[in-house]
Amino acid sequence: MRERNSLPEVPPIDAPRAPAGAPRLVLTRKQWVGIPVLALIPALALAGVFGDRTAIAGAATPSLGVTVTYPERMRYRETAQLEIAVTNRGVRALDSLRVSLDAAYLAGFTNVHVQPAPLGLYEVALAHVAPGETRRVEVEITGNRYWRRSATFVAATGDERAAVRFSSLVFP
Repeated sequence: MRERNSLPEVPPIDAPRAPAGAPRLVLTRKQWVGIPVLALIPALALAGVFGDRTAIAGAATPSLGVTVTYPERMRYRETAQLEIAVTNRGVRALDSLRVSLDAAYLAGFTNVHVQPAPLGLYEVALAHVAPGETRRVEVEITGNRYWRRSATFVAATGDERAAVRFSSLVFP
């Protein structure tokens, strides 16, 4: 007599066998290029290639020294600081020293705050700079447009000018 709960016997199924030989990896040309590139991206990120970075650029004349500390790489919607340090390298005080900030460069950013306050459109006046004294102009910027922005900041007194060129990259 059979039990009610037992399952009927089913004959074994003959499944197809795997083909003989070693398995082969078959990729297209695009895949041979794409897979290493995809593996390279996290390695570059771990190495800090895509991170924020600050750099320094400078210029000098007989009576002026200018150093700009700027964000070489930054992210979109991230706030960064620019610092322009102007030094009187001469032997007499400078009564009128003007620092011109590149308006085209700053147009690629939002929330631009300049300290001390600019006179006009991104021009800062520094008065009575003693010999050997360093004055600073600080600019706070927030990345608003992707890609590279080039700039030229100029410090001038009389007919003497010191121009500093640099660029910043804004990542998405």
